[in-house]
Amino acid sequence: MTDDHEPSPTLSAVVTVDKRGPGAADGPTFVLIHGIGVSSRYFERLVPALAEEGRVVAVDLPGFGKARELRRVRGFSIEEFADAVAFALDGLGIVDAVIVGHSMGTQVAIALADRRPDLVQGLALLGPVMAPQDRNALKAGLLLGIDMFREDARGNRIVIGDYLHCGIRWYLATLPAMLAFETERELEQCRVPVVVIRGARDPIARDPWVGQLATSSGGAGTSVPGVAHLVMHGAPWRTAALIRQGAAVPR
Repeated sequence: MTDDHEPSPTLSAVVTVDKRGPGAADGPTFVLIHGIGVSSRYFERLVPALAEEGRVVAVDLPGFGKARELRRVRGFSIEEFADAVAFALDGLGIVDAVIVGHSMGTQVAIALADRRPDLVQGLALLGPVMAPQDRNALKAGLLLGIDMFREDARGNRIVIGDYLHCGIRWYLATLPAMLAFETERELEQCRVPVVVIRGARDPIARDPWVGQLATSSGGAGTSVPGVAHLVMHGAPWRTAALIRQGAAVPR
């Protein structure tokens, strides 16, 4: 993050889901932020699990999914992605939400909590990236390739389809921002409840890294058995329960 918290010029994430379950009136609002190369589509199983007890909003970050046209040559910083999410939430009148980020989306969630604390009551970091020893393009690509052999067919179809829609040029335009973001250092500034969740078979967000983030944030770190990087896809109900227990402040 930067010391300058002035918002970027107006740029909005695209809201793709706004679902209110039976507990929406009294429950928290959950905001879902996806990772690099993909879109909010891979939250399809997590949305109904969280909607049982609250409102669920999912967004596509600029340049991805339904926001594909919102691109520029040099890409966006993590802070600019956070500002784009903030603009979308302001438009919906949302404050004090539980921000659920996956993969690069965890970095956007952390930046959002720093830049717009009024919007954030808690953070749920799913499969966070990147451990210091993994912050290079070749290592990141290798780990992603390993993970694809550990995901189910449906998860891979969604991810591969989104990667094709994203395209290599935009992926590479975004990658430097993800690799440069020092997640562990930035997370130390957070003053909201934090839960860090990984799939036990995740080759990207491994146990020591998740433990480090839990320690630096004063939060909890948890591994979900039997699933890999797409923990919210492989174990949606268990992931939803952990999010509610670790990041949602009772009203």
